[in-house]
Amino acid sequence: MTLRPAAPELPRQRPPAEVPDDIEGALATLSDQHPAAAQLLCLCAVLHAAPVPVDVFTRSLPLLPRPLGGVAPLQFNGLVAALVEPGLAQRSTQGLRLPEPVRDAVREELGDEASGVCRSYAGLLVAAAVPDDVAAPSSWPRWAALAPHLIASDAAHSADPALRRAACRLVVSLLHRGKARPARTIAAELHGGWSELLGPDHPDTLRCAHELARALVAAGALLPARKLLDDTVDRLVTKLGATHPQTRVAAETRRGVLLRMGGMPRPDKSHLKAAHRRRKQP
Repeated sequence: MTLRPAAPELPRQRPPAEVPDDIEGALATLSDQHPAAAQLLCLCAVLHAAPVPVDVFTRSLPLLPRPLGGVAPLQFNGLVAALVEPGLAQRSTQGLRLPEPVRDAVREELGDEASGVCRSYAGLLVAAAVPDDVAAPSSWPRWAALAPHLIASDAAHSADPALRRAACRLVVSLLHRGKARPARTIAAELHGGWSELLGPDHPDTLRCAHELARALVAAGALLPARKLLDDTVDRLVTKLGATHPQTRVAAETRRGVLLRMGGMPRPDKSHLKAAHRRRKQP
């Protein structure tokens, strides 16, 4: 009888700490003893309830105000422990997540104005963390992990060009992944927000209009896509010129839609018919 070596035991993960009964008291203690951790908690609270990848914070800490902005990446685990041990946050392989009661309490304590400030800083972090590639399948899990946080950063009403670019690239990544419906929903929200905030002729608005049209095409809505592309191409010609790369790309997308709808529009021949009738008159 051959004895097989015993399989090594996997390290047991400790169950997450229970949410404290006195959340407000725990938040006050955190602010007094670990102000940088309190800032981190606020950033997590204004993002989506889904886990936030830890490197979203560690790779861009200098973008944040102090004291959190002055924390070295090697010290970051200490901040996380200050949140996890009292039950204010949970950490997994997917990232940091706040229990819903803690998230609600932090948001209520912040109020609308402070939440907006935190959201703007959170948007800086998320925009800096998106992948460079939108087409490679290897980048899709990362896009999927960051997508809810890009949306929660309120990119549709953001004055940050980097966040707007990241949100538009999210739409492109969804189209590459064959997810036309969420791409259409997100692009429509972004386009509406940017049309109001930046104006319909802003390059970011027009870029988003093109991606919205592509999402409409992918969803089979060819007529709305054509109408949007007609308007977008006209605006791009006026704003950037007919030879600008962005104009040419949008025009090529419109050409593809027209072909799918039955071919390029034929020139108007009504004047030829009128001339033919005149020649037949005695």
